[in-house]
Amino acid sequence: MDAKLLRGIAILAGILVVLVAALVKVVGGDDAGSTTGATATSEAPPADAVVITVAYSPEKEALFNEAFAEFNDRKVEVGGRVVFAQGEKVSSGAAFDRLRAGTLQPVIWTPSSSLWGRLLTQVGDVTWIADRNASFVRTPLVIAIWEDQAQALGWPAKALGWEEILAESQNAEGWAKYGHPEWGPFRLGHTNPDFSTSGLSAVAAEYYAATGKTEGLRLEDVEDPAVRQKVRDIQSAIVHYGDTTLFFAEQLAGRGPSYASAVAMEETTLVDFNTRLRGPDRKLVAIYPKEGTFFSDNPLMVMNAPWVTAEQKEGAASLIEYLTSPEVQARVPALGFRPAEGEPASPGTLTTANGVDLTVVPRLLSLPEPRVLARIKELWREDRKPADIVLVLDTSGSMGDEGKLAQAQQGLVRFLDQLSARDRVALVAFADQPSLVRPLAEMQPAAKQGLAAAIQGLFPDGGTAVYDATNLGVDYLLKEQNPKHIAAVVVLTDGEDNKSTAVVQDVVTRLRGTSESGTVRVFTIAYGVEANRDALKAIAEAGGGKQYDGDPNNIDAVYVSISSFF
Repeated sequence: MDAKLLRGIAILAGILVVLVAALVKVVGGDDAGSTTGATATSEAPPADAVVITVAYSPEKEALFNEAFAEFNDRKVEVGGRVVFAQGEKVSSGAAFDRLRAGTLQPVIWTPSSSLWGRLLTQVGDVTWIADRNASFVRTPLVIAIWEDQAQALGWPAKALGWEEILAESQNAEGWAKYGHPEWGPFRLGHTNPDFSTSGLSAVAAEYYAATGKTEGLRLEDVEDPAVRQKVRDIQSAIVHYGDTTLFFAEQLAGRGPSYASAVAMEETTLVDFNTRLRGPDRKLVAIYPKEGTFFSDNPLMVMNAPWVTAEQKEGAASLIEYLTSPEVQARVPALGFRPAEGEPASPGTLTTANGVDLTVVPRLLSLPEPRVLARIKELWREDRKPADIVLVLDTSGSMGDEGKLAQAQQGLVRFLDQLSARDRVALVAFADQPSLVRPLAEMQPAAKQGLAAAIQGLFPDGGTAVYDATNLGVDYLLKEQNPKHIAAVVVLTDGEDNKSTAVVQDVVTRLRGTSESGTVRVFTIAYGVEANRDALKAIAEAGGGKQYDGDPNNIDAVYVSISSFF
């Protein structure tokens, strides 16, 4: 077959893939989707090409798939060599960590927000990133709230913001104050700022709101005890944290207002929810906080780093020129984003039917100085809502195979390192039957060291009573939890249950009641190929948590990911 015809077929196939992806993809914003993986271009670069590697946050994947293919077809040259764009999908927080570790070396880094570049400059003590960078697309951080609940608070006639969130977090009557006792207490959600752009933006916005400023935030401002108390009060309404707002969106779709009243998310995530996930009777609307908000500006940051050549910098400039061109920017609103500059020529999916109000001009907060932003993250770890966590660990005989128990023990110790000293943790181990090994205790140094020693002292033997162990963990937590704390059970098992008196449906039925009331969340880890993933998924879904797949090679990362919820 003619080579040109083959290339034409390949291009058409690529366009079809992009179109299908645009129809079914999770837009999500906030680094939604898998945190790392496939490149935005599957085609290999030509020999001797100037390769422009782009590390991009996942919400931009569909746009980059199409734009990179088109740019590469243009055969732009630098010094007589073809410039070739090649991407790697990696979430903003993961890219931040890998850049610091030296395991990610892109020519262009485009996280969801310039906040990450500032953090890298401060925490990594590097000068790889310019102070100002071109934006690819924009989306503001909003407080997404159910439309009828927003109306109960006075929306749209009344401008709402973090002041109202603070007031509702301290409102002991809950929604009964507004004539709706059936809605229960006010529950807030936002992601973990160590992992997620929307979480980082939300926490920074909370500190701004607590000071009454929109710019010039200083260290003494965020360290002011009165400011920190206001942030703690807002955090007291948190359901839990998490790594992406996609998880919140899925839970809101399945459980409605009983899961959360409001979630801080990017506008594009809200649009995705209303176009793809919501039921026929309810939708989320965007509150643009009256105190001000951040735009996730998706900066195109050319790395001024040792691994980037002069030719790559020149090629990167050509790629950025194309990505910010009217041709590419015209497609942005169809996928729930705002263009890099100005307002969209046509609204696309940014409509009132999808919860968006383009007539509102959000008050823009200035980016904090790098050292202030780094301090905000440190203070948030101290001021966030504490958690009561029961770790439920399988110690059956099969856990001795392939070093599974040893690796799980190492992962749990790493998990403890992610927690605050105010968090309380208990340990349940199970084989033929479950037992409480360590009661709930704050993770002060001595207690943390004792718990780590208890974890390391477990050994494999016996059968698998995971259902009874899960029930024990839930029962214990319901009895001992602090009602002002996040409450969660984290269960790991590597096999089928063969010893419990309970069956999986007993656990599921019990958990539905506790998760509906927001009392206890359950997270499960299917550890290895023999684990009953269907049962563990049913337990996690009933418990309002999440099911993970793990093995001895990745269990450390799995536990770190779960720690993002606390």
